[in-house]
Order: sequence, then structure tokens, then C-alpha cells
Amino acid sequence: MTFGARLQHHRKAAGLSQEELSERSGVSVRAISDMERGRARSPQRRTTEALLDALDLDEPAREELRRLARTGRVTLPGPVWSLPMYVADLVGRDAELDAIAAKDRGLVVVHGAAGTGKTSLAVRAAHLLEARFPDGQLLIELEGSTPPLQRLLKDLGVAAGHLPEDTNGQIRLYRSLLAGRRLLLVLDGARTEEEVRTLAADLPGCLTIVTSRRRLAGLAGATWIRLGGLTEEAAVELLASIISAQRVEADPKTARELVRLCGMLPLALRIAGNRLASRPRWPLGHLAEQIEERRLAALTAGDLEVRGAFEVSLAHLPDDAKLVFRRLGLLIGTHVTPDLAAELAGIGVAEAEQALEELTDVSLLDADDLGYSIHGLVRTFANGLIDATDDDAHRRMLARLLETTVTAGVLFGQTGDARRVSPRGRTDIPAARRWLDEHRDLMPEIIEQAQHKGLHDDVARAVIALSHYAAIEPSPIWEHVYRAALASTCQPWQEIVVLTQLGWVLFDVVDRPADALEVLTRAARLAESTGETGHIGWVWLVASAAHSGLGDLEKAERVCREAIEWMREPVDVLYARSVLGVLWQRMNRPDDAVGIHEEVANELRAFACTTYELSALGRTVWWLGLALIQAGRPDDAVSALTEAEKVYERAQMTSWRARALWHRAEAHRAAGRLAESDEDLLKALEGFRASGDGVREIETLRALADNAKSRGDDSACLRHLQDSLAACERWDTDATRKIAAEVRECLSRG
Repeated sequence: MTFGARLQHHRKAAGLSQEELSERSGVSVRAISDMERGRARSPQRRTTEALLDALDLDEPAREELRRLARTGRVTLPGPVWSLPMYVADLVGRDAELDAIAAKDRGLVVVHGAAGTGKTSLAVRAAHLLEARFPDGQLLIELEGSTPPLQRLLKDLGVAAGHLPEDTNGQIRLYRSLLAGRRLLLVLDGARTEEEVRTLAADLPGCLTIVTSRRRLAGLAGATWIRLGGLTEEAAVELLASIISAQRVEADPKTARELVRLCGMLPLALRIAGNRLASRPRWPLGHLAEQIEERRLAALTAGDLEVRGAFEVSLAHLPDDAKLVFRRLGLLIGTHVTPDLAAELAGIGVAEAEQALEELTDVSLLDADDLGYSIHGLVRTFANGLIDATDDDAHRRMLARLLETTVTAGVLFGQTGDARRVSPRGRTDIPAARRWLDEHRDLMPEIIEQAQHKGLHDDVARAVIALSHYAAIEPSPIWEHVYRAALASTCQPWQEIVVLTQLGWVLFDVVDRPADALEVLTRAARLAESTGETGHIGWVWLVASAAHSGLGDLEKAERVCREAIEWMREPVDVLYARSVLGVLWQRMNRPDDAVGIHEEVANELRAFACTTYELSALGRTVWWLGLALIQAGRPDDAVSALTEAEKVYERAQMTSWRARALWHRAEAHRAAGRLAESDEDLLKALEGFRASGDGVREIETLRALADNAKSRGDDSACLRHLQDSLAACERWDTDATRKIAAEVRECLSRG
């Protein structure tokens, strides 16, 4: 409905001719005629008011005619454009740009944590889509002193004098200006759905891109795009684009460390890059050291600041959410559940879950399969908010983590005096496995903090409960765990168990049998002096393996037989007998070894169902396979090692399954089946990488190189050796440096 059409309607309803209306209003007949025919669509305000008085209209009708007159005076002045220049070095966001480019109308919400580059993405997308929206591209920053709708109308060409006084009038004017237009609008920094509903260009032919720290899940029909941190590769690329590729290529290892310290967060990377770019003589390591020491304080450059971005996200949250967030600064690791958040904050689980959801809404947390996760830099920010009032919460959290470790750890089996540790809670194997896998590498930090708080008994119980999980997931980290835990053992039996576990790690994981034997001798003397002999069978069993590692096989056999005599549980006895078979293999008695392994395997097959029992069965048939290879029976070895693989898969023992595959590849190679050997080695390689077993990853690559050399494929052999050398440099331990020297020598020989 136009002003002229509505004017004619009211004139006729009043029974007036154009001449009579002219006489009453003082407006010429020609002007009234031009208005009614649409030739004059926007009368001046004084003319409009004269006609309204002459028609004696009520207030709603008068306001309608005023609005139509104003609308007629405002037109979109051709294409409008208010985008800032786009960020030229936007990297790692191709998938998100493609998702936006797939839209030619409607609403896209780009949401994510502060500093992830939401605005940069939206602006780049708007520039890329310029040809598709010929009537213009506008960006409105929603935070500001002037209401955003008024700023939007101003950008659309509405003069201040033509601006309706009330919001509803402004909205109607805005909609009328967009009608029939193809325009792209960026709403930057939205806080609420209502804000977006008011401003979105939701007419056919228009596209609105919204950026927000919140997901704004209440917006019907929207397409949501969540931004997180960059991949490490993209983060290094972004850093190189700021400081030059040459500086990154000169020190790639430090560049990777620097982007990890920045959490792959674009804002943090830009700040780090800007600081380095303005200081061309700084080595990358200098800034990395500053960030390690001062974290968020070091991530400031000019008006860019990581801390300030996080503060904005936190500012408008309820008190419970702020309390939970502050206490998350105490968190060890990156994951939190509602139960743990409730423990930390001293509130109910329902209230804690609501707080976690509110923190997720503003992208300070991310929801995941384990509950909620917190970005490393965000946790650093939260930690900076901690004060003395949070000390009790810290202690409660540590006690809970350790007790959860006990509850999860005992499900993987207990032996000897380790059976004296009983859980106070309940869980199931899958949940226990997920929890322990998530927290394994955090155990040294948990133990250190708990000891500082005096939670020594909790530490001892947790570490003892982990003994069989540690065997399932062997890692050098267990040496740190068991050495640290010795300071918390309050009773002799606890110290004996922990010393035994430390001896196992020293022998079986880090290959230091002499150190292992020293620790185990200490455990045996303590057992003798205190009468605490409940674990002595395991002390002797690990000691026998250590003697074997030192080459004293006869003593190893004697000690192993003594261990068998001391074992109290049937499955422990069977396991120890299998170890005796391993010793016979090393003593070049493969037939005897095959015989005892087959006997033990037959007994274990009859009842093995728990994780510990399956572990014992898997080890036995694995050792059987090795003995069969030694006995010159590779086909039988393949059968035994296939059984071991299946048992380990059933027990979810990833690294041990990879070992079975590695040795099955050895059996295939012994039988001349190089293709099958390669297939098993590639599967084993995947398992070793997944479990973080660097040494075996490297040895598997060398085995692949040997197979390639046997086939006469020099190119593949060279590639596998080069990959193994790169893996040596990546892991960089004493063992891998020794292997690297061997590989370099091999490469030099061609």
C-alpha cells in the first residue's frame, strides 16, 4: 500500500472530492492528484500533516499515513557497502567458507570461542560473495552506543530527519527498504536470538551471516558453523604468513611448539606473529619461553589481547557459571563432567550442569563425548582467577580424581597384595577404560599436586590399583608415576607393590634390567624384614625377567621357579609358568617352551574372561607364537599369533595387539610371505602410533624396509628408512637416538 493509494481511500471515505480536500488542507489540487496517482510518493512532513488534519483521521490512521510518507521519501541509494577489508592471510577455513558459499539466502550463524576468527571468516565470505549480492554487503557491529538498527538504517541511506522515532516504525522502514533487493548482511557479535530476529535480512534474495560467542540455538532455519582452533599445519601456515616462511623454515620445531603454546587459536597466533614480526632479531624460542612463563600476559600486542577477549565472554554469565569457570582453573587435564564440576564448585550436580551449559553457550567450553572440554588458554585464564578460597575445592578434586582412578584401575585385574586395595565406587570396563586413557598422561601431575596437599594414602591406593592397566598400556610415563608414588607409601606392603611395579617398568618398558634388579632386591629385603610376603611371588617373577635381561639365564630360571612357588592365585601361577617358558626360549629350548605355553594356554582358555585373565591368555599364546618361530614352525606361529591378536582385541589391548601383529609379520616373513608380512606390519604400525609406542613404531618401519629390500624394491626401502629416521627425531629419546645412528649408517651405505 502506497501513500497515494491510502490517501485516496481516506478521501473517498470522508466523502470529499480532490477540490474539497484542497480547500480544507491548503494543498493544491494538482499536488493531491499527483500523490494519489503515485507521481509524488513522498510529501514533505508539513504537507502530510495538513492533509491528516483536513481528513480528521484517528491516531492509528494518521500514524499509518505518516509511515507511508516517510517510506516514500527513502529509497535504497544503489549498492551499499560497509565491509572492512578482509584478512588476507585467513588459513584453514576452506570448509567453512564453502559452507557459507552454498547459501544464497537465509541465515548462517558462525559461533565459537573468543579469538577463533569468526569476524575474519564472515568478512572474507562476504567479499567472496559480492557478485551474488549486487545491492550491497553491510557489516554492523552490534556492540556500540548507537542502537544497531539505527546504524543499519543510516548505512542504507536513511537520513536522520527521516528516521522513525519508535522501534516498530524503524523495523517497518528497514523491511520496506530490503524488499526486492539482493543484499548480504553481517551481524557481528550477536548476544541473543531476539537481536538477530530484529535485524536479520530475512527476505528472499538476502543472506545474513551472524557471528557470536553463543550458538544461538533458538534461531529457526539457521545454518550453524562452529569455529574452533586451527590444525597444527594451518596454525604454522598462519604464523609463517605473518613472520615470513623463512623464519619458520629456519626453526620448524620451535614454530610447532609456539603454535601449540598458542593453542592453535588464531587471535593468539596473530598476537605472537605480530610480536615476532616487529622484532625480527628475536629467535622464535625467545617468545616461546615468554609464553611458557607468562602465558596470557605474553599474548598481548597493541590493542590485541587474548585475556580481554575471554573476559568479555565471562562478563554476563550468572554467578554459578562464573564460580564453576573459576574453579575449572584447578582442573588437571582438559575434560570435566557435571559431577566433577559440582565437586569443584560445591553446588548440586544439576546446577553444575546448567553452569557448564552456559559456559558452553559462550564457547568457553566445548561439549564432547566425555562431558565438556576446556581449551588450554581458556584454562590458563580461569587459573588466573583462582584465589585462597578455592583451596578446599582443589583438595576435593584431587581426592575425587584419585578415587576414580582406584575404581577404574581395579577392573583391569589385581595380583598379590595389590588385591588389598578396594574401590569405593562402581563403574564398568568401557567407562573405566575411557577415563584411564584420558587421564594416563596426567597422572604425574595429579600425584604431585595430591602429595602437596598431603593426600598420600589416596596416591598409594590409586597407583597400586593401576598396576594391570599399566601392563595393558605400557609407557615410560609409569616410571615417573611409580617413583613419585614411593613417597606416599605409608605401609610396607604398599611400598613393596610399588617397588615391584617400578621394577617391571625399568625392565620391560625402558629396558634397564640392572636398575630393575636393584629396585626389586630392595622390595625383597623389605618383605623379608617386615614379614609382608603377600606380593613376594611377583617380586621374584619380575626379578627373574631382569636376570634374563642381564644374560644370567640359569639364575633367572631358579628365581622364576621360586616365584611360581610363592604365587597364591591359580591365574598368577599360570602366568608365572608362561614366563618360565619365555626363559626356556632364551635358553634355546624352543620345544620345552612350546610345550609349557600350550599347557598354560589350554588351562587359561577354559575360564579366561576378565581383562586380567584375557591378558594372561594373550601373553601366553603370543609367547607360544614366538617359540614356534624359533622352533622353525612359522605356519603354526601364525595360528598362535592370530589367536593372540584376537584375544588382545577382545581385551582392548591396543599396543599388545600391535605386538602380536608385528610378530605375525615376522612369522609370515620366515615362511616367505612378504605381502602378508607387509600387511601385518602396516596394521601394527597403526597400533603403535595410536598407543604412542615410538620405539616399536620405528622398528616396524625398519622391518618394512627389510621386506622391501628383500623384494628388491630399493625405492620403498629408502622411503621406510627415511620415515623411521623422521620418527626417531620426533620421539627423541636415548633409545631412538641409538636407533637413528644405526639408520643413518644404513642410509650412508646405500
